[in-house]
Amino acid sequence: MPPLVSILLLAAGVDVSFERDVISILTTKGCNSSGCHGSPAGQAGFKLSLYGSDPAADHTVVSRRIDLKNADNSLILRKPSFAAPHGGGHILTKSADEYRVIQQWIEQGGKRNASGPRIVSIEITPREQILSAPGAAANVTVTGRLSDGTTRDMTREVRYAVNDEAVVTVDATGAVKAKGRGLTTVLARGMGRTATAQFIVLDGAAASVSQRAPTNFIDREVFAKLREVRIEPYPLSGDDAFRRRVYLDAIGVLPTTEELAHNGLASARPSGEQLARLGPCRSGLCAPAEAAAPLDRAKLIDELLNRDEYTSHWLVKFEDWFRNSQYYSQGRTNASYKRWLAEMIRADRPYDEAAREMITATGDTTVHPAGNFWHPAIDFMLKTFEVSKATPTVTRLFLGQRIECAECHNHPLENLTQDDFYGMAAFLGRTKVKHGYAQYRRVWYNTREGEVLHPVSKQPVAPKFLDGTTPAVNAERRDALAEWITRTQKMQFARATVNRIWAEYFGAGIVEPADDFRSTNMASHPALLDQLAQAFIDGGFRFKPIHRLILNSQTYQASARAPGRANGGDPLERVLLARYEPRKLPAEVLLDAVGQVTGVPQTFGNYPEGTTAKDLVASIGSTYFLTTFGHPRRDIMEPRSQAPSLAQALHLMNADAMREKIGSPKNVLAELLEKTLDDRAGLDALYRRAYSRAPSEKEWRAAENFVGAEKEAGRSRRRAFENVLWAILNSKEFQLNQ
Repeated sequence: MPPLVSILLLAAGVDVSFERDVISILTTKGCNSSGCHGSPAGQAGFKLSLYGSDPAADHTVVSRRIDLKNADNSLILRKPSFAAPHGGGHILTKSADEYRVIQQWIEQGGKRNASGPRIVSIEITPREQILSAPGAAANVTVTGRLSDGTTRDMTREVRYAVNDEAVVTVDATGAVKAKGRGLTTVLARGMGRTATAQFIVLDGAAASVSQRAPTNFIDREVFAKLREVRIEPYPLSGDDAFRRRVYLDAIGVLPTTEELAHNGLASARPSGEQLARLGPCRSGLCAPAEAAAPLDRAKLIDELLNRDEYTSHWLVKFEDWFRNSQYYSQGRTNASYKRWLAEMIRADRPYDEAAREMITATGDTTVHPAGNFWHPAIDFMLKTFEVSKATPTVTRLFLGQRIECAECHNHPLENLTQDDFYGMAAFLGRTKVKHGYAQYRRVWYNTREGEVLHPVSKQPVAPKFLDGTTPAVNAERRDALAEWITRTQKMQFARATVNRIWAEYFGAGIVEPADDFRSTNMASHPALLDQLAQAFIDGGFRFKPIHRLILNSQTYQASARAPGRANGGDPLERVLLARYEPRKLPAEVLLDAVGQVTGVPQTFGNYPEGTTAKDLVASIGSTYFLTTFGHPRRDIMEPRSQAPSLAQALHLMNADAMREKIGSPKNVLAELLEKTLDDRAGLDALYRRAYSRAPSEKEWRAAENFVGAEKEAGRSRRRAFENVLWAILNSKEFQLNQ
């Protein structure tokens, strides 16, 4: 089928438009893509705006490459037709319709024809589609919306890309073909605008899905999508698995043996008479509750959210997000910021209030800790404030939008320009920092003068919000910015916030990455995200109601594994939340858990006894263990790595700190082996401390054989149990939350 632009050749008197026709050809042929002349530096001295985002600039540079007296001699035609050497290859023939359109435009005078309506946005339809099996076909349509309210079919005037070509492929006409099971997005770019559509490909196998009653709107939205793709949700996790999971996720500690005994264990375990003879719980030898009644999960969730450990656990996450690091400021101000964030979490303070206080903060950061929010944007030694660093910090943390690309060039994956970036930066142009009365103190203040200059025009830029609106003339700029974020954009502010919380529980956001909201990065469950955001707003921007919603949902409480299921092998089960995704324990949680299981807590330099890894101020006193297992420097805005490493495996196996805890004469084994001569009871106690469950018969037989072999080899019972403890701490089950 011929390109759409060929209709221009039907009548010799039709004017060719530079913006409508020539830029469309440059886009579909990839000339203005980021890998070619649309890159920030261009190619071979020829630079185009990315995907036609700046038609005026494009016309200026293209006009230098045309010959009005002899169109065929124009460099803009000779290069792509390979009449002259071209690094981009042979992409046009002289008989091609695209060649003839550009030729006709040159012959008509090479004018820009800037009058008339311009493209405001593009839309791709359908936005979501399910293909039943590999080989299935579909078509997308791209519609351009013009400034005069009319629309235009741009299906063949845009350039398409696919996030995962193992799922679908798309050609230049918008024809989509299914390749393999999975979920991906199709991206269309043209005239500096972008749009996306989501495609799900099934494997053709029909399956009946049960109608499970939802607990709340989270389950309703998740179950509805799973029914569409014919995936059965995993069954609910057992009480033992759920208890361990929710303790680690909500408060960052393992349940103690006393707490396990109080709640009761649903799994098999030694008899009550046997355990009752074995003494107190401290080593793990606790008698179970009188009856193994089902766990009251809602009550447990409420209790956990009211514990001090909830504050310390989530405080670490907030410190990661807000980069409370000694790379930017002295430890005393780090400590004041840590206490301020901790109180915000403990009191469940409305987050919109806290955000406004941080954005508008002035004064000494030791006295007014909210001002530490700005520290990652200063040069610690020169005491200079860099608005180019601060601007994307604000948008990523509070709106979930990464605009840093637009500092240097128009955003390649979003409808954002350099003008948008510097319009936002202008709100911070009058923010200054200076020394306090001591060298380590910083004081933030506002000035009446100070403008941000546009790097292209070198002219001052007036403050302008990302939605194109401007603040009141006499408004204090940061006050206006805070009001716009938390009031005008409260829905997006709420979406970005709840998406971060969601990502902590599920390992990925509904929008992933969690701070990368854009038109080309679709949410897996848009309606669910909106409902969570609205619940956050209705709850007064408080976090605990959102935690309760998530933790009480069947979606969160689903099993990580089930007989006869893919158990992680199906990408759709993971993306569409059919199961709970096992995750590595954060470094602080893992180190504290090792101390809890062995009975030998980690010590940290000059910190007092009882200090946990989560209590460290700005990583002062941090151990090699924390660094190895992913404790971040907090110098950049990046999530912690979930990838395992060889260094981590070797550290758990061989590190001095691990050997000292396992071999300590004062560890859990000392009391455990003294209190009982029953190896099975001892193994049960270790399993409950580490896994929050009793060992299965298969596990017990393997351990029994190992302990017996150790004794036969002349090694002590203590040595045998040290090896069992070492194996437990090195097991995948201990290191994962599942």
